[in-house]
Amino acid sequence: MTASGRLLVEILSIGDELLMGQTVNTNAAWMGRILEEEGWRVNRCVVVSDEEAAILEALVDAESRADLVLITGGLGPTRDDITKHVLCRHFNTSLQLVPAVEDRIVAWFERRGREILQVNRDQALLPEACTVLDNPLGTASGMWFDRPGGVTVSMPGVPYEMEYIMEHGVIPNMQMRLQRDGRLPKRAHKSLLTMGTGESQLAAKLGAMEDELEAVGVKLAYLPSPGSVRIRLTAEDHAVDALGAAHAAVLECLGQWVVSEDGAPVEKALGDVLRENGWTLAVAESCTGGALGAAMVARPGASVFFLGGIQSYSNTAKVNLLGVKAELLAEHGAVSSAVAEAMAQGARKQLGADYGVAITGIAGPDGGSEAKPVGTVFMACAGPSGVRSVHHRFGRDRKRNLEMSVRGAAQLALEMALNEVGDAKPASGVADSL
Repeated sequence: MTASGRLLVEILSIGDELLMGQTVNTNAAWMGRILEEEGWRVNRCVVVSDEEAAILEALVDAESRADLVLITGGLGPTRDDITKHVLCRHFNTSLQLVPAVEDRIVAWFERRGREILQVNRDQALLPEACTVLDNPLGTASGMWFDRPGGVTVSMPGVPYEMEYIMEHGVIPNMQMRLQRDGRLPKRAHKSLLTMGTGESQLAAKLGAMEDELEAVGVKLAYLPSPGSVRIRLTAEDHAVDALGAAHAAVLECLGQWVVSEDGAPVEKALGDVLRENGWTLAVAESCTGGALGAAMVARPGASVFFLGGIQSYSNTAKVNLLGVKAELLAEHGAVSSAVAEAMAQGARKQLGADYGVAITGIAGPDGGSEAKPVGTVFMACAGPSGVRSVHHRFGRDRKRNLEMSVRGAAQLALEMALNEVGDAKPASGVADSL
């Protein structure tokens, strides 16, 4: 346990593919977020190679500090998957066949019409000392080991399988244990999302308020990403009762920059406003190539408001698919407010939407000029009350420019939609300094 009484957790991610950069360690990020929501503190996350000595060394080290050690990876049917054997050695136990698990594995293959091999059946061989955690989504079971001073859990590295075991096995069992021992923490969070300025300006604006909040037990965290900064307020124990008032005070102080009062991404906030008012959206994208449309449909329920998108990367596509006039392109260039507005109006008309949003720009790293350097992006939104465009000059990093363009366009559309319902937000301004 930490000095504050919080459960201390360490994560071991096993796999050479993680160390080589062939696979991104999304499991650790997901676990960190979920565990923090529970009020548990992740102290370390270590990536370990598929070697017995390395796994054992990392495991012994983690167990010397942590109440809960979470292991992912190395539970597949191939020879390089050695986690079960390492755990047997570590806990001085041996593998035994678990008939119920074997039956489940056989049924899993039969439902899919696939041949089952002996190596697949062998996944029902599990350490005798463990408690089996069910995994109906795959063939590798989770394994729970009680040990002096804490718990160690091994799970498959497949993200959706790990997430199921965490949500249905690890977290409920740990909660029951902590409640039984009187160690269940009282902890709560609130968030808000800002755009239009950077974290240093936000911190300066809050100034003395941050000291006042810490005095009553509420802590602030600034979480910047391209185009936005999320602010998280956290309170524990007695301070939880003060969290609502603290959140309201921060909202009032930063109101000119707040685009989401609950911290939701701006694309989700836009979708919520459209859904609540029965409005529809269409997008026209040039430099972002469909990224805005993908962001809008990333969450369930998008079909209620999102009609579709047109990827008009070339000038020909802008003319033929969106009705942008060739003369307009010749006069102003594809990267201009005039063309962005014509694209937004074209998307709205072609798809019959209440709102049309467009993005055109120079994402980089090449293609810029003195007049329009790399990072120049124009965004426009056409709606019931007319059309509006904004101009940004981002940096030279292509990936960052695309991310900021998507968020900036969504923010512009959100502002226009909120204006339509009489809840105006400040003028668009994705901070170029971020």
